[in-house]
Amino acid sequence: MEMSMMILVILALVYYSFRIIQVIIKLRQRIVLPATRGERNAIRKHPQKITAPPTVEGQKNGLIINAALVLFIIAMFTIVYITEVFSWHQYLFMLLFLAYSYFMLPLNLFAVKHDGILIGMRFIPWKRINTIHVVPIDKSHRYSGFSQEGNQGYVLKIKYTFGHASFVITSEQMLKRLLKLLKEHVKVEKKVETSVSQSK
Repeated sequence: MEMSMMILVILALVYYSFRIIQVIIKLRQRIVLPATRGERNAIRKHPQKITAPPTVEGQKNGLIINAALVLFIIAMFTIVYITEVFSWHQYLFMLLFLAYSYFMLPLNLFAVKHDGILIGMRFIPWKRINTIHVVPIDKSHRYSGFSQEGNQGYVLKIKYTFGHASFVITSEQMLKRLLKLLKEHVKVEKKVETSVSQSK
């Protein structure tokens, strides 16, 4: 039991570390959208939370926090291994801690690149995007009332392999630009849905 848990912790550490390194590499490459502060202001994780700049410097605090958490678990794992105080409870704690950090402390990041999309701690290649769905924010929407910009915006929902994410788009112009980019890259057999009238 202890050996199985230990292997799971090692795999989780490798995966988490890979994600951090991958995001850093992608942040150093050219970003298609958002390219300006104005464009970034129109893309929000929450109506009141504008996404941070899609650069290593802009995501520095989040990257440092995630890297520190990984190093903390590595140090804990090393101490447990060296002292030979093996217990599946300790490894379970490490796994739960890593899972919590990965899913609950993601980067405040959204960026379109030539080969996919950066969302939080994940880079999603175009081929792994399943559906794109746009929902207008009306008076009955849960985001209604948080901000004036959000009240006139849309929620962009992205469903991909093994997960999904959503962002608030406060500008119709930005929404159309995003949809145009997404439709160009997502394969034809992948379904791109929108509730926004093209005549708007």
